[in-house]
Order: sequence, then C-alpha cells, then structure tokens
Amino acid sequence: MRPAAATGVPPWIGLLLSGFAGRGLRVQALTAGELAPRPVLTDQHLLVPAGMLADDAAPCARAAAAHAAAHLRYSTPHQPSAGLRPMTVAVVSALEDVRVERLAMAELPGLRRWWAPFHAGAPAEGDLSFGAFMARLVRALFDPQRRAGNHWVEKGRELFERQAAVDLLDRDAFRRIGSVLANDLGQMRVRFEPQQYRVDPAYRDDNSFLWTHAERADLPPPAEQALDSMPQPAAPQWSQAHAHPDGTLQREEIELGRYLVPEWDYRIERHRRDWCTVVETLPLAPARATPRAAALPPQRPRAAAARLNRARRLRRQFEGDEIDLDASIEVLVDRRLGLAPEPRLFRRPGREAPQSSLLVLLDLSESANDPVADGGRPVLALEQEAAMRLAQAVRAPGVRVAVHGFNSNTREHVGYQRLLDFGAPFDAGAAGRVSAARARHSTRIGAALRHAADMLADEPSSRHTVLVVTDGAPSDIDVFDPRYLVEDARAAVQEAKRRGVRVHCVTLDPAGERDARRIFGWQGYRVVTNPAALAAHLRHVQARATGA
Repeated sequence: MRPAAATGVPPWIGLLLSGFAGRGLRVQALTAGELAPRPVLTDQHLLVPAGMLADDAAPCARAAAAHAAAHLRYSTPHQPSAGLRPMTVAVVSALEDVRVERLAMAELPGLRRWWAPFHAGAPAEGDLSFGAFMARLVRALFDPQRRAGNHWVEKGRELFERQAAVDLLDRDAFRRIGSVLANDLGQMRVRFEPQQYRVDPAYRDDNSFLWTHAERADLPPPAEQALDSMPQPAAPQWSQAHAHPDGTLQREEIELGRYLVPEWDYRIERHRRDWCTVVETLPLAPARATPRAAALPPQRPRAAAARLNRARRLRRQFEGDEIDLDASIEVLVDRRLGLAPEPRLFRRPGREAPQSSLLVLLDLSESANDPVADGGRPVLALEQEAAMRLAQAVRAPGVRVAVHGFNSNTREHVGYQRLLDFGAPFDAGAAGRVSAARARHSTRIGAALRHAADMLADEPSSRHTVLVVTDGAPSDIDVFDPRYLVEDARAAVQEAKRRGVRVHCVTLDPAGERDARRIFGWQGYRVVTNPAALAAHLRHVQARATGA
C-alpha cells in the first residue's frame, strides 16, 4: 500500500500519511495564489502548500500529515452545513480539530511533540478579531495549563473539557458546544469575514473535508475543484424555492439587497452599529391567484394620484398661462449681448405632491400561522386580507400606500418583503404577492422599523406613517433577555418620530398590551380583541394617521 506522490513532494510525507491513516492517499503541492494557504484534505488527496515542502519546513509538513491522518481516522466527513451560520461552521470545525488531535495523542502520545511548537505564539493583547479569539481558544485547548485571561476562551475550555471527560467520541455534543460559543461571539459583536479567516495553526487543513454545503451540493469539494481547475459560475441571487404541483421548480422571491442597521442595547445605553442585516426581497406572485386574493372585489379605477395646484407654480416653461418675469428679464439681457434668447418664458400650475404616505408593515413571524381563538382562520390570513382591503379602500388622491412584511432569523437575517410598493397599482400581481406571503422565523421589530423609516425618507409626501400589524411581542432565537428587543423596538419608534415618521401599531395579542404600550406609547397602539374586525381597525387607524 504505497501512496502516489506528485513531483516535488518528498515521498516520506505520503508514507507518513498512509501509515497513520491506514490507506494510501495522493499528496500534491498546493500552489494557490491565496495569502497564507492551508493544507487541503479530501477523500483521496492531501494538498500541501508549496512553502511547507522545503527542507527547513519539514516539521510543519510532518505536523500537517499527522493532523490530516487524525481527521481520516476520527472525523465524519462531508457533514451537511445546512442551518449553520458561517461563523458557527468555523467554530465547530476548530473544536473538531482539537477533538481528533486529542484522540490521536491518546493513541500515540508522541504526536504532541510534533504539534506543540506551532501553539507557542499568541495573538496581540488588543486583537479582538474572530481569528484572534479562535487562536486563543485552540491554544488553550491544546495546552490545559495555559490561561487565556478571557471569559469567552475560559468558557470554551470549560465546556470542552467537561464533555471530553464524559465522551470524546460524541461529535454531536461538540457541535452543540460550537454553536453556543459562536452565538456568544455574535453577542459580543465579533464580525466574521470568511475571505480573511485562516485556520490556525498553519499545519491544520482548511476543514473543507468536514462539510458539504447545500447551496453548492452539485459541485465537487473545493480541493477537487482546485485539482480539476474548472471554474464554476456564481449562483444566482434567488432565495427560497418550492415545487409546483406540476413538478416544476417555482422561485418564491428575489433578493434585492442587504442593508446594515444599528440596534439599541439598553444595558450599555448605546447603539450597536451595523448590528443587524436586513435582507430585502421581492416575493414572486404565484402563477394562479389564491382564493383569498380572488375573493376580493374588483378594484375601481383610482383617481389621479396628483392634481394641479395653483399655489405651486412651475417656472421657465415652454408654455403656460403667465409670463415668468425673471425669465423675461434674462431674455432682454441676452438680446443686448447678442445671444440667442431662452424660449422658456412662461409659468404654469404644478402638480400637487401627495400629502401622506402610509407603509403597512405586516408581522410574518411563525406565530402568525397559529389560528385565532376557537380554531378560526390563521392570523396570517386575517393580516393579508386586512392589508389588501386597506390598499383597495384608500383612494384619496393625496395618499400613497405600501404593504411590506418582515420576520427575522437572528440578527444576521432580518427578512423584509416588499409586497406592494408606493405608487404601484394594486392589481392581481400585487394581490398575489400579499396572499402568497409566508410566515416563519421570529419577530425583530426594531430592525424592520428602521429599514421602513429609511424607505419612507424617499417619499415626496409631507406626512409619513408606519402602521405595524403584529400578533405578539418582539423576539428572536439569538436573544435571551425578554426586555432587550422590546427596548430596541421602543428606541426605533423614537428614532422614527425624530425623523418625522409616525408609528402606529395594531396588535392581536391582548396579553402583549404592556409591551405594545412600552414600545409605541399610550396613544400609538390599538389592541384588537375580535380578529375578524381587523380590516375595520386598520382602516380606522389609517384614517386617523393620514387624515383621509
């Protein structure tokens, strides 16, 4: 059982790897142009950076071969990464590196001398990057006598050692520990930049051997792709997809953009800058109208959205009912100077800008799928129907209406769906988008409100209003303090008011009245105890807010 070695690779590396792993693998030089490349392990190959193949780098190549053999003996390759954030994947991978080395050193204690020299250094004291935190953690786990002096590192050591004392072979337990530690880093506002992160120490591989990423499941692993030198096209920016009854794949939404918004932390009384990522999407209307959309009465032609206003005069026009005196004086000056006169000499009435813009913001969290009291219709269906009836009912020429929806899956993904935009006709396509909206995940109201206020800032009207329709208090899976998101939403409402945006709320949760009062103020919310009358309540609040 002799491994195949590529030209330029010392044969002893392949012999060492096959001897430890118990099978032959091909060892090749990795000449990728990236900064500080790491070894790459696949089922059949070990790619070693060219810099490790020099005679003076033999200890690093030896450590890399031993580490790769530990993965081949003790790791389960190609685990699905679905449902894990990139930061979580990196932390779990680092714990897996430590776990397999512990198992290998228990079988062959001499391996510690091969790996220990590469754990001697430490990041700078003031380095608070993700890579620095991981370097401190892996060094503390490799050498239990080393004290990092960092709460997060000590917590990681305690969780790891506690599980290692029980069962070092339980991969799922260490994966759960990695998820906890990654969540803590997120709460500490440590940013993860995948393009800049390098596995540490340098002898450890890039961990691509451990994972299979669902969005790229049709492609070979990264190392195999590098061997074959076959470039792959970028994935399109489509979001979710589902199967149509006829068997065809139907796209649900298109991603329009990602925006970073702050979040208020009441514990430190500071905004966390660029803390939440709002993912703005455009849902695609279904091919066939749903019953809820079809049940609505046909829309009557809406009156003109703008009318002539004689109080607003447009100057320097080619035609009009008045002479523009300033333009006339300039014509006389141009004639004296021998220049061609400007023909725009008139003034005329201008179009009146809309007086009010109303943005209806629907809560599309998972709880909206629950039926109302006595086993009635789901809350989501009532929200959709009420929003559609409101969009049809508002016909005042000075009022513009938009219907958007939101939900959240941690601060890294606050979904924001544009169901009906300002100025767009409420036709069958818009009704289909509203009725096809799905409820899922959690309710991070503050981030959605800030993004809605940003969108209203572009509206030409003089009065801006956000009408939030929700069925509960704000919550998310990465927040354990029940007061945290309530205070953030309250801060978002106050920020919107300072920008001239009025915020009102209609809630279907009587038990959440205390939180609604805290967030929106005494006169900024209304509790609906009869869900069937939601549409009428929305129309009443809209009339008070817009005066139409």
